[in-house]
Amino acid sequence: MEQTLQVVASPLADVAPLVDVLTEASTSALLSTPSSKGYLSHLTTLPLGELNQEPIALQTQSHHLTSSLTSFTHTSYPTFISLHKTTTSFASSIDALTSSLNGLLTISLPTLEDSTGIWKDRTEAVLRERGKARVVLEQHEKIRDLLDIPVLIDTCVRNGYFGEALSLANHVTSLVHRADGTKDKPPPAILTSVLAEVQHSITQMHLSLLATLYEPNRKLPALWKAVNFLRKMDAFSGEPTSSSLASLLRPRSTSLSARTDASSRTRPPNPSSEEQLALAFLIGREVCLKSTLEATGRDIQRLVNQVSSGQGDSDVDKANDAGKAQSKGKTKGKVKELEERDKEDLARYLKKYIDAWREGVYDVVTQYATIFLERSPTHSDAATSTDNDDALLSRLHTLLRTYSTRALSTHLLTILKPSLPLLTLPHLPSLLTQLNYCSTAFSRLGLDFRCILTSGGGLFSTSILAIVKRDLETATEKWEVRVEKAHGAAIKSSARITSASSSRKAVSPAEMPSKWLVTSSSVDSPPLPPSKRASGTAGPAHIPPQLLASYPPLAQLTNAVLGVLNGLRLVVPRSNDTFDGTSKSEDASLSAEGVCSLLKMLDDIILDHGSSKLLTYLQFVVKSLQAEEPEAGSERKRLREREERIVVAVGRAFFEVFAAFVRRALVEGVYGYELERVEKGGWKVRGGPSEEWIERVWLENRKTFEKLIKDMYGEEEEEEEDEDEEDEEDEDDEDDESE
Repeated sequence: MEQTLQVVASPLADVAPLVDVLTEASTSALLSTPSSKGYLSHLTTLPLGELNQEPIALQTQSHHLTSSLTSFTHTSYPTFISLHKTTTSFASSIDALTSSLNGLLTISLPTLEDSTGIWKDRTEAVLRERGKARVVLEQHEKIRDLLDIPVLIDTCVRNGYFGEALSLANHVTSLVHRADGTKDKPPPAILTSVLAEVQHSITQMHLSLLATLYEPNRKLPALWKAVNFLRKMDAFSGEPTSSSLASLLRPRSTSLSARTDASSRTRPPNPSSEEQLALAFLIGREVCLKSTLEATGRDIQRLVNQVSSGQGDSDVDKANDAGKAQSKGKTKGKVKELEERDKEDLARYLKKYIDAWREGVYDVVTQYATIFLERSPTHSDAATSTDNDDALLSRLHTLLRTYSTRALSTHLLTILKPSLPLLTLPHLPSLLTQLNYCSTAFSRLGLDFRCILTSGGGLFSTSILAIVKRDLETATEKWEVRVEKAHGAAIKSSARITSASSSRKAVSPAEMPSKWLVTSSSVDSPPLPPSKRASGTAGPAHIPPQLLASYPPLAQLTNAVLGVLNGLRLVVPRSNDTFDGTSKSEDASLSAEGVCSLLKMLDDIILDHGSSKLLTYLQFVVKSLQAEEPEAGSERKRLREREERIVVAVGRAFFEVFAAFVRRALVEGVYGYELERVEKGGWKVRGGPSEEWIERVWLENRKTFEKLIKDMYGEEEEEEEDEDEEDEEDEDDEDDESE
């Protein structure tokens, strides 16, 4: 049996298993279950006999199971009924649970999640506000102190506690830098607000300190304090304190800062903050100086403008009618003279103005020197500070010199130049003394301006020449008016003479010389100078010859000239040295230049113009006397001879006595030089030949007068003149021997 099985098994070794055959042939799903596959595999292992008995065994087991199940069902049907109900109830419960879970996942949970998010958002804002409120409550004292800082700074600025104000501002700046942890985040809002208020307060402090520099009557301590705090604020640098505070309020931009740095590297260097601060100081004190000088300067300018307006009016009046004169402020040439009261007021205003200018400028210069030139060097490295400090100090000195020169030229010289020529000579000595004292005081500060006052062509030299010229023109004008009055009626009478009148009636002057040129006691025998040469040189240079008293018009002209010279004596330096034009002394040079200019002015105005008018009158008188009829009686002849004697006496008194005396009075009486040496050495001072310098019109008029006398008296006069010349030569020889 075993051999048969072995024989049978051998050919079926390569046949597919029964399970696979049945599975492929059947479409039932029962054969695919694991239990079916296991049972089919078991069948293949059974022998054929057992395999044939297998259906019977299966059927028997099926009947047995059916009967057992029927019995069990019969006996346990309540259990099955209960199990069925329970199973049905459990299935429905599972379905309800499934639907509940589906609703929870799809509806309830998303709604809960949304509600939770909304609640979180609402509670976060509340919690944040509560957190802020808690922080504010915890930091209440510090926040209150921070908010009080701008008020404290304002109070400190108003009360002058500038150091405390700067300390508070620096404290706020440090708080901002501490709170500003990240560079891309702006400072907190409260710090931004406080910074804005602090910046405004510091700006007000800056303006208050600058306003201190513009306040008049501020002394050195207050100005020192203001300048020092402006230095601490670095108010005139590229980034002052207020700007640095403002920079914290602006958003940061890397590209902008880079462009700013690049532009700052290419920009030319600006003046240092110390120079700008010094310039601001000088500007502020300059405004105060102007306000101090304004009132007095306005009064001076008012009087000067009167002269200017009068000059314009005089030009119009001259164009309309050259013969009319103003009743008030009479014009002399191109200058209108002030009244005596106005001159006194002008001199008083000038003294007051000079004192105010001296005090104001001296205060500014000393304050500037103390604040900017005498302070300690700037705080910097020792290796580089020396050169920088020296350069800065040099520029500050230059700024002071520039201001001093400007203050002198702008405030003082511009007032003195138009004002001094309007005064009289007695007013000048006190002003010159006052200005010399002022210059001496300023010389300690390096501002000695005496050379501008008294040197050749200086302020007072020019003013003295202008005043002397004006006074001499006034005296000459009065003389000419008097001569024209005696001569002028003849011009009118000549117009009334018709060509039809064939009579030889002469045209006579309005006044003959005997009526006005000599005193009544000297009409018949007018006094004559003893000699042509010694008449004007005898006696002291400051005492006029007694002979001139016999000629009232000449005496008046002499008194007018002496009045000018007496005033001149007070303002010019008198020299005891000999005049040779080679002295190196400033006063001697000034005297030499002054005496030469004034002598030329005296010759031009008094002698040239005065002698021309007098010579014209005398020529007309002689012509009228010679034109009289020769058949006139003895009385008429006696009167004519008397007039001729007066003509000769007046002419000789003018040319020989008056001219020589006034020239000696100027050169010897005022300056102390010898007239002869001045005439010989004047060319060394003036730079020209002496012959050209001493040539004058009045000398030509003198020669014309001598020729007139010769024509009038003929040979007799020539013989007398020859005798006089011989006497003069003898006197000269005697003088030479005595010398």
